[in-house]
Amino acid sequence: MRRIASAWLLVVAGLFLLACSRTNPTPTPTPLADPADEIRAVVTRYLDAIYHGRAGEAWLMHSRATNDGESFDEFMAVVQAAAEIGSRIEILEIDQPEIRGNEASVIVVQRLGPRVSTYMFHLVYEDGVWKIHNPRDLVPQP
Repeated sequence: MRRIASAWLLVVAGLFLLACSRTNPTPTPTPLADPADEIRAVVTRYLDAIYHGRAGEAWLMHSRATNDGESFDEFMAVVQAAAEIGSRIEILEIDQPEIRGNEASVIVVQRLGPRVSTYMFHLVYEDGVWKIHNPRDLVPQP
């Protein structure tokens, strides 16, 4: 009986060592997304969060410098006001971003009723993602 148990233990130990010695298949790397597409997607998600009253989501999309010293409660009040008209705002175009290293800017054209407005968004690349930078500085572009 002891020999059977010892033999069984050796078989199990051998299988364990064999399993541990195998290399895992190397995952196929996913191609890197085009930074311009990433920037447009970030701006689209940001505006969607703003115009649908999701202040917390939008806040997390800001750069660290943007949120430093800012009041989330004040930001939330602005987002709630924007959400009141957000369903009537149509994003007409998000232009090709201009990328300069870890900084980028992109022009967004939107319509509210008959009024068409153009804004320039600034972004910074932080912690592996593009973040909205200083949206309080948004002013309509000529």
